[in-house]
Amino acid sequence: MDYLLLLRGINVGGKHRVPMADLRNYLTAAGFTHVRSYINSGNLLVTSNRSQVDCETTIQHVLTSHFDFPLPFRLLAQPEFLTDLAQAPAWWGADKQLRHNALFKLNDYTSANDTWLIDHVTADYDQVLVTPNVIFWTSTLKHHFSRSFYSKIMGTPLYQQTSTRNYNTTMKLKQLLEASHD
Repeated sequence: MDYLLLLRGINVGGKHRVPMADLRNYLTAAGFTHVRSYINSGNLLVTSNRSQVDCETTIQHVLTSHFDFPLPFRLLAQPEFLTDLAQAPAWWGADKQLRHNALFKLNDYTSANDTWLIDHVTADYDQVLVTPNVIFWTSTLKHHFSRSFYSKIMGTPLYQQTSTRNYNTTMKLKQLLEASHD
């Protein structure tokens, strides 16, 4: 099975440094094949014939064995990732004058965040679609950004339990996962 592994909060501002070459080597040594990374922000593609639960356990062990800080992550099997992306609304990614992000739900994500988000987001500056694994979010980019609900989520449980990728990175990951080891 091909998987997408997403890490949260690494290599930002010199904190939580995770060299991708080292991580690729650790994952390969742990039995994963076709291990590749995309950019330096915790996007990896791996293949394994083990169950997803076994893969997650192995990844957790690799991360805690080699890094002395917490590394929240999410492992998505190719079919579930592609199913969620197929649900992306037409407005997500359409207007280049807006901010388009995919917030990937991490392993510690609680479903109460979905309800909280739906109850608090307004349609004035934000559009949101919640799927089982991803929250598709479009908000203002610069003009009135401080009025968007997206600008107010930092520090909330929702923010802390998701890992964000912009539209371009998300679509590149889709392309890479679809072309896995052709």
